Amino acid sequence: MLQGTEHPLAPAHKFWGFIQPAWTRDTSDDLSGLTDSPGPPDFSANNGERLAVTSVAPWFDDGERLHIRRARFGARGVFTGRLRNSFTSKINYFTLLEVAPNLMTYDPFGGRARAIALDHLSVTFNHIPGARIRAGLFKTPGPEEALQGVQTLDYIELTDFVAREVLERFVKGAARPAGSPASPELGTPENSAYGINAVRDWGVQVFDSFLQGQWDLSYAVMLGRGEAISETGGFNNPLEFYLYAAAEHQLPGGWGVRKHGLKMYGWYQHGERQFSSDPQDKDYDRTRYGIGARLLTGIPGSTVKVRLAGELMQADGMIFFAPAGGVADGNIDNGNLQIAAEDGNKSRGLTVDLGFLPNNKWQFDLRYHRHDLLYDTASTVNPGNERELTEITLGLNYHFSRKLRLTINYIFRDVEAPTAYASSDPGGTFPVKAVADGITKNVKKIVNTVDDRAGVQLTWSF
Repeated sequence: MLQGTEHPLAPAHKFWGFIQPAWTRDTSDDLSGLTDSPGPPDFSANNGERLAVTSVAPWFDDGERLHIRRARFGARGVFTGRLRNSFTSKINYFTLLEVAPNLMTYDPFGGRARAIALDHLSVTFNHIPGARIRAGLFKTPGPEEALQGVQTLDYIELTDFVAREVLERFVKGAARPAGSPASPELGTPENSAYGINAVRDWGVQVFDSFLQGQWDLSYAVMLGRGEAISETGGFNNPLEFYLYAAAEHQLPGGWGVRKHGLKMYGWYQHGERQFSSDPQDKDYDRTRYGIGARLLTGIPGSTVKVRLAGELMQADGMIFFAPAGGVADGNIDNGNLQIAAEDGNKSRGLTVDLGFLPNNKWQFDLRYHRHDLLYDTASTVNPGNERELTEITLGLNYHFSRKLRLTINYIFRDVEAPTAYASSDPGGTFPVKAVADGITKNVKKIVNTVDDRAGVQLTWSF
């Protein structure tokens, strides 16, 4: 409703946007101490390189950078202003363009591919009571942090589950996960993607919101292309299906994205993916879903506000793992992107978020996130690919005004590889024991390089 409709008191037409300059520093180490395995791959070739997850996007070549994370501008409003009884006065539009160097203007793990990227381009028809229709490019129903306007988020970085498994990278062919020679290789592997979904899709959505006493009930049903937003040709068949439902008990105070209330919600996404260079032309299911709750309320008789939120998320099939060796442009398989595509590959995420707002200037935040990556695998994917990623983010926001905000984050990170790589007899599903043991030892050294991350970001909205 906030992004797809216009409030009756809003201007008929509005130019708007935001800029987010930032400084990012990752304290992780470069890879070192990696050794030759008895068989492929030769991990030692990546000594001195840096993991993609410890680098600054979209370049993935350094752990520290002063950069512009986002610079977006656009217009929104009602087609013909507020003309009474006009058909077009019930149609509103929403446009937004991105010009900063990030994963919308760069190909993921590649170079800059476009000077300007479309962020939103949609129209909403508000003629049918209870069923508004929105068409074009816009945010898809999904997790809370992905669905909210990015300029309003309390934190700088997305959680690992959302950044890895909801924000999708599109490739023409992908490598099999490590230690999984029986897993299908999805065509010709590549070390960069040709685009992302940016938690957006081109499609049509039916949605609305209803007040029932103190409850605000809302829903959204969407069909989309299930393709990179910058890709001009084709779509996945069948179409991507999105579903969202929420019930929010309204509480006194706040407005817009800061409206006080207790919201409970659930979301679901499902589609199929094909890889254009795969000679088998197989279809792979991709399913994401989750449930969550969020409370934002004021303390009676004071200016203090508190926020408490939690979300459980699940990913089934089409699990994005990493570039080979974890290095975007490495010497092992040249950093080809690895995807565990088969049914039976699963990841899950948990986020718990706390906020303390003593007044309208200061805001203190604490977020816990756990991502169990490939905690369950298909029979052909080596269980040694499981990772347990934990993030604890300390956050501080200072609001100079409604339009200008400074955010400081420090993320304590830990990555574990809890399961040894499985082995098989020669010719079996997995590598022989000597090779599997070599992969396990090197992977332990790789994940141990991941350390904390700090960031400072200024958000200016206009």
